[in-house]
Amino acid sequence: MSENTTNKNNDSTLGAMLQGVAGAVQSGIGQLAGSGKDIQEGETRKAEAEKRDELSHTVAKIGPITATGEGGAHVDSKDRQQGSWDQTIGSGKQFVGGLVGSEALKAQGRDQYDQGVQREAAGQASDLTAGIGDRIGGALGAAVSTSPEEREKYRQQHDEGKAAVRSVQYDLQKKVEAEERKA
Repeated sequence: MSENTTNKNNDSTLGAMLQGVAGAVQSGIGQLAGSGKDIQEGETRKAEAEKRDELSHTVAKIGPITATGEGGAHVDSKDRQQGSWDQTIGSGKQFVGGLVGSEALKAQGRDQYDQGVQREAAGQASDLTAGIGDRIGGALGAAVSTSPEEREKYRQQHDEGKAAVRSVQYDLQKKVEAEERKA
């Protein structure tokens, strides 16, 4: 009754969740029926689901490029890249302005930093929206495709959308962790 966890199409958050629920149900039925075999198989399915869920959230991010364990890749939008750069330069101007006592340079740095935050947020919203659309479109397209080539094209669309979503999640998580370290 165990499923193959190496199948790329099953390494998704939803797939892992469904497998975990099925494992819990099977284990519960085994406990009610007194079947050690069903309890063990249910617990195994739940453990496999946890591994699949973890794999589903695994990303590698180098600069503006994000890759997922399933093979999806994403390059951050230009707005995200420029917004991040503007924040860095704005912070530098604030620092230098403080060192040399220039309130004008500090103010200019604050403005550039704030504009960078806004631009990066707009880029994240754009990447997130496009990523969700690609994930949904890819999943639906793969489900109704009649040829293996078409299914592969839609699977790739899904995986690239997932990489876009994970990229935004990764960046937001890093910001939260940085804020927690400051507190």
